Amino acid sequence: MEKDITTYQKALDDFKKARSKAALQRFWAGIRGKSMDLLPYDEISAKLQAFNKVDRGLQTVKVKDIVGSVGRNEDFDRNFSPLNDADIFRWAQVKTAMTSPIGTGVPPVSLYKVGEAYFVLDGNHRVSIARQMGLDEIEAYVTEIYTRVPISASITPEELQHKATYVEFLANTRLDQILPGIDFSLNNTENYPLLAEHIDVHRYYMGIEQKREIPYEEAVLDWYEKVYQPVVEMINTSGLREEFLNLTVTDLYLWVLDQQSILQEALGIPIRTAHAAEYMALHEGKTIKPPAAPSEQHFEDTVFTDLPRSFFSPPHALDEPEGCLFRDILVAIGDHDSYWNALEQAILINRCPTGNVRGLHVINPSDTVDEAAHQKMEQRFEQRLQEAGMSGKLLIISGDITTMVSEHSLLSDLLVLRLVFPPSGGILDRLTSGISNILRGARRPILIVKDQPQPLDRLLVVYNGSPKSKEALFVSAYFAGRYGAKLFLFTLDDGTPDLEAETSYAKTYLRKLNLDFEFILRKGDNLAETVLTEAASNSVTALVMGGYSGNSLIDKLFGSNIDTLLRKTSLPVLICQ
Repeated sequence: MEKDITTYQKALDDFKKARSKAALQRFWAGIRGKSMDLLPYDEISAKLQAFNKVDRGLQTVKVKDIVGSVGRNEDFDRNFSPLNDADIFRWAQVKTAMTSPIGTGVPPVSLYKVGEAYFVLDGNHRVSIARQMGLDEIEAYVTEIYTRVPISASITPEELQHKATYVEFLANTRLDQILPGIDFSLNNTENYPLLAEHIDVHRYYMGIEQKREIPYEEAVLDWYEKVYQPVVEMINTSGLREEFLNLTVTDLYLWVLDQQSILQEALGIPIRTAHAAEYMALHEGKTIKPPAAPSEQHFEDTVFTDLPRSFFSPPHALDEPEGCLFRDILVAIGDHDSYWNALEQAILINRCPTGNVRGLHVINPSDTVDEAAHQKMEQRFEQRLQEAGMSGKLLIISGDITTMVSEHSLLSDLLVLRLVFPPSGGILDRLTSGISNILRGARRPILIVKDQPQPLDRLLVVYNGSPKSKEALFVSAYFAGRYGAKLFLFTLDDGTPDLEAETSYAKTYLRKLNLDFEFILRKGDNLAETVLTEAASNSVTALVMGGYSGNSLIDKLFGSNIDTLLRKTSLPVLICQ
């Protein structure tokens, strides 16, 4: 009996220590603005709209996952430390029963499980003592409660309020019933009405297009498939989620479309969703992956499978925007007439019925703004597009020309530049050249025009098996497959390992696409001079090649074959990134 008294006395002391610890923890939590309150089951079940319960029987539960109580949340804190001094004797009696060698022990506790969190229905003192003793697990009779949204064991009161707002949104929209298993939750909870509006607007335009009343459920499914899911897939592949860790994927969905709308209103031009996301992420100081180029996957699928490829449809099948490789083209327009050759080149290359040719004229911030001259420039641009039966707009902005051209190219599929000052080949030029900086930092293909615009109907594609040369091959095949361009596949044998295998893959790729081409293999180490010789002898109208191999200081110092070609050729050069 003496040992029981000793155990009981120790339990009384342990309670006092637990009370002191609880008081100190609540003091520091208050200073940090954090809550130590035990989560109330009744409030949570009401906020999360509990609708069903299932008996799960006797289980072993991790003590750390027990975060709430049914009716006793005022007596214990979040760590199940006791808060009521009058509870000392009951607490000590339970601990004595749990720890005395001659004690009868205690039965398992009873818990409600909501998501990954547990709430004590019976046995609050036992859980409190288990926490105080440092036990990892406890036996419990578990009843699982189903709610409209799950919760984690680490949920905070703030997160609970977010969940409650989400539940209210689901109750109003029934998205969890129409699309079960899809998480549409927002961290910016004030945007739930905006998300609901997206569905309502989609339903409205479906009704106009189909000339009938669209049932709500049908509109939700169509919105999810055609609007929400494609944007989310773009978000997931772009790396946006890694850059904006404080936002859910649905937060990002709304952010991307909002930024797209802001850009389109500000610039007065249509902008693809992926391009808007990339552009706005840059202005937020974030770096995300550019929209995936189809080239490498198309190359692999064509070369290494036996499936017939029909990617390149004839021109009359180009009613859909997705059928165009370069739907939106950006043209840099300067003050002199020679710069307008870039517009003529863009008109020659624009084959998309829904495409846009966008002009960009950049003013030096220190220059005086000439409104009359700018108005004439805009009129000239719009008139030329009208004559060509095309749509577009000229933007006139102030800033550093290299920066502005690079940034605005993100909003297009292709950048067309009139090259007035080719790289000279000097070391200082390579470090400071505007065109070199644009080429090295580009995320889109760039078509360089030096003299007269040329139709892209006889193309010499420079190929060495690198990813950028595969992109050049893909683009060349696009023009050959859709518009009947003549292809010259050029490779310089400079002793590079595996070159024979790589050129074999390239020839297989073109043959499987049923494209006619001439293969040109030359030995040597002077790529630029050999390309120029072959271009002249085959009367090609444009060169197609991959961009700079790297952005290192060594690459800048020693230059590249691109610099030499840009200096010496008079042909348009399409540089693929």
